[in-house]
Amino acid sequence: METDYIHITDWSLVGSIGFMLLVALIAYLAKLGITKSIFIGTVRSFIQLIIMGYILSFVFGTNKWYFTVLIVMIMFVFAAWDSFKSIKFKPPKIFTNSLIAMFLGSVFPLIYLFYVLLRVDPWFNPQYIIPISAMVISNTMSGVSICLNHFGSNLKLRKLEVEAKLSLGANSNQATEDIQKSSINAGLIPTINALMVLGIVKLPGMMTGQIIGGVDPVESVKYQLLIMYIISASTAISLYILVKLLQKSIFNRRGQLL
Repeated sequence: METDYIHITDWSLVGSIGFMLLVALIAYLAKLGITKSIFIGTVRSFIQLIIMGYILSFVFGTNKWYFTVLIVMIMFVFAAWDSFKSIKFKPPKIFTNSLIAMFLGSVFPLIYLFYVLLRVDPWFNPQYIIPISAMVISNTMSGVSICLNHFGSNLKLRKLEVEAKLSLGANSNQATEDIQKSSINAGLIPTINALMVLGIVKLPGMMTGQIIGGVDPVESVKYQLLIMYIISASTAISLYILVKLLQKSIFNRRGQLL
């Protein structure tokens, strides 16, 4: 298979910004009220990715384990912070709980992937650790954000129901069990939907990138399946841990809803 790929010039990259101007124009004409957010997001993504490109070049060049670990840990912190910022529902310890849930939910599936399935060597190889971790963490973050929003909105709507269950003798876990289940389900829906259309409607980013880079399509498919299954496991584990932590944070020591 041909291993050459088309190099993107600086002018081509600048030209692609025209697509975002079109998005901003549509938002403005439709009076969606998000034009400013579109411009900010475009500028942020451009600057952040350019900076990350130089950082990764440096990390790949030095090949030191502590740089790889540092970048992955920063990813977890920023993912938890982004989830925290994007929701109106902010019970006590929500940032800490989100960080704990994402870390515990992602780190064990990633360890299994890197050192049992892929057998990455050396163990800190940034070529594999950083991009794969980023894909897993970002997808888990999306599920966490959806779960948090769903949990908060349902708790607000069903507050009287929860309090009624408590008054009838239910404990905090029993009183919020339905909300926990529906929140996990809501957070998992995008991941499950993505699995359903893989290879038919959707060719995911990693697979597409590898094919463009000249990797055999069948080998690319193997990588993509590994990633999607790890993302599914990471998201499910993180959401389960998250709702349990949320359930504890919205009640006081006497089991009363805060």
